Amino acid sequence: MTKTIQLFKSVFKDRLFYNRFEYSIGFYLQEVSCLRELNHAYIDTMIQRRIAWREVAQQRWHKSNNITTNILARRRREISKDTIQDLHEIADLLLSTGADFKLVVSANHAHVYTNDLALIDQLSNLPSLEQKYYSRAIVTRPRDTIRLKNPLHQFRSYFKSVKLINEHHLYLKNFLTSQPDIRVSPAFQNWLEGVFNRTQDYFFVDHDSMQWLTMLGLVRPGLIRKTMQIIPANK
Repeated sequence: MTKTIQLFKSVFKDRLFYNRFEYSIGFYLQEVSCLRELNHAYIDTMIQRRIAWREVAQQRWHKSNNITTNILARRRREISKDTIQDLHEIADLLLSTGADFKLVVSANHAHVYTNDLALIDQLSNLPSLEQKYYSRAIVTRPRDTIRLKNPLHQFRSYFKSVKLINEHHLYLKNFLTSQPDIRVSPAFQNWLEGVFNRTQDYFFVDHDSMQWLTMLGLVRPGLIRKTMQIIPANK
C-alpha cells in the first residue's frame, strides 16, 4: 500500500474515470497548461509565446483605465526559470513512466488519471506541485444510471454548453415552463429566468418519457449531452 492511498476521496460513479482509470491526482502549478503536449520543444515554444504576449499586453493594460491593480498584477506575472524547470521535470516523469495514464490540463491546474499508484506517489513527491488532492473512482451503480433516494422521474438529461440566440432562449423557456411533468434543476431554472444565453453542462431536466427529448429537439436541436436512467438508492 502506498503512502498516499489513505488520502484518496471516493467518487461514486457508474464507470471509472475516462472509462479505464481508478485513481487521479489533481494539482496546481503555474503554466501547467504548457503540458498540453508532452514534448520538451513544445513546452519551450509555449513558454516563449506567453512571455512575448505578456510583454506586449502589459503596454496595453497600462493604458486602460478599466484594469484593476490586482488583475494587472496577475497578468504581469513573470515565468520564472524554476517554473520552466518544474514543467520539464513533470514531462520527463510522464514520458519515462511505463504506466498508462491520461493528463488533463486547464489554466494552472492539472489532473493525472491512472491505475498505477506508484505513478501517483512519484507525482505526489514532487515539491513543485501545490494544492494536491486525490480521487478514487468507485463503481457503485449500473452504467448510465444515477441513484436518487426518492426518485420522482425515470430519466435525467444533461445539457451541452451551447450559446443560444435570444429567440431560442425564449423558446426554450416557454417550452420548459409549459411542461407540468418534468423537473428542471435549480441552476437551470435560475438561468431560464435570467438574461444569459449560454447553457451549462451541469444543467439537467428530470422526465419520464424519451419522447420528451424529441419534443425538445423540435424547439432547439442539439441541446442534450447525455441521458441517464434514474434508479432508487436502495437498489
